[in-house]
Amino acid sequence: MYILLVFLFSFGLYSQTNVLDYKTKNKSNEVERTYLLDLLRANLTKEFKQEFVFVVEHFKLSGDFAWFRGTAKRKDGKEIELAEDLPYDCCHVEALYKRVNGKWQIAESAAFSTDVWWDGIQLRYPKAAKEIFQE
Repeated sequence: MYILLVFLFSFGLYSQTNVLDYKTKNKSNEVERTYLLDLLRANLTKEFKQEFVFVVEHFKLSGDFAWFRGTAKRKDGKEIELAEDLPYDCCHVEALYKRVNGKWQIAESAAFSTDVWWDGIQLRYPKAAKEIFQE
């Protein structure tokens, strides 16, 4: 029994994490990728009263977590309008998604931030595979 426990424990330590790369849309990820981006798009539309499309720079998923990093552009091609009285760094967007009870939601996100708000995000979400944050 002891040997079996040691074997199972060591297998868990050395097993590879299955990471899916959603940077590029394809037939196998199209539905889920679009759903995730639409969640983020809805948040930005609500906050900034503009419709956005994304240039995806990084988008990885593993288990119940996904990490997105990209650039937002207005859907109509016009320049993004941001409040002048608030500090913004256009046009980057980052988001951590978490699947809860089989349904994706945004755990944390920010658009056009002037700081590195996601610093330490792996510590805040220890169950998220570190590989989703890596290039």
